[in-house]
Amino acid sequence: MSPLTPRRLAAGVTLAAAALSLTACGGSTEAAQNPAEEPIVFAMPPGTDDPNILKEFELLQDMIGEATERPVQEEMPADYLGVVEALRQDHVDVAILSPFATSLAIKNGSVDPLVVWKASDDPASTCYSLKESGIDTVEDVAGTQVAFVDPGSTTGYFMPAALLSKAGLTDGEDYESTFAGGHDSALLAVANGSVDVACSSIMDMLGEAGTVNPDDFQAIGQTDPIPVGIAVVVSPNLDEATRTALLEHLPEAITGNPDLTSLGGNDEYILEPGLEPFQPLLDAADAVGLNLEDMR
Repeated sequence: MSPLTPRRLAAGVTLAAAALSLTACGGSTEAAQNPAEEPIVFAMPPGTDDPNILKEFELLQDMIGEATERPVQEEMPADYLGVVEALRQDHVDVAILSPFATSLAIKNGSVDPLVVWKASDDPASTCYSLKESGIDTVEDVAGTQVAFVDPGSTTGYFMPAALLSKAGLTDGEDYESTFAGGHDSALLAVANGSVDVACSSIMDMLGEAGTVNPDDFQAIGQTDPIPVGIAVVVSPNLDEATRTALLEHLPEAITGNPDLTSLGGNDEYILEPGLEPFQPLLDAADAVGLNLEDMR
């Protein structure tokens, strides 16, 4: 299990580490001059050890290579905000991001969104406690320890934090939180008794993989739906030929692919969406007092 990271320290430390560790990857002057001869750097969403999910991102890596006819170099920064920082600094060329991380990154001018999939009307995330824990509702979270995923995770942090805020609970005052680094790690922390509550969108998938036993948990609350799902984003400085190749190939290759079930959403997507489809997420962030600039 990934070590739990104090929430107040996670963003600054991991962003600095990501920036230092990726300085040799992608975005170089030489690559900009001869992009077809250089590897394209692909950043996976961080923080999962689940083999089924990792297999899906290996397939995505193959799709990127097929689209661009370039070798693909894989990177996995420490968290979503590390991915954003790597894209902003030209150390990563293309990445898969959560909706909230995408909205943050677009607003800050750190990425260009190529395609985003529309989301379903189902709740974005569910919060769980152990059965017989006495934590049966969202209001019962008061006085407990909560494991979120990471600061850039829509279903593992942003939407659950908004759910708790709507219940009148303030992080650091009514409950304490940590960042576990992945959905699997957050739920395992509950199973192991390290924390009391975790919120995730992939309990069923982790249960099927044997990572956790869903029968040990109870759902205590569900978040609102989100307007959009997973997004493919690129560095603002990615060369036009590579950008066009990705745009022409990836949407059709990914949409409806039965081997990419973890991406969520549905069969509808928006090409080069800009910020508009993500505006409800930014409005919700303002409503619960999340300062996006501080999370960069």
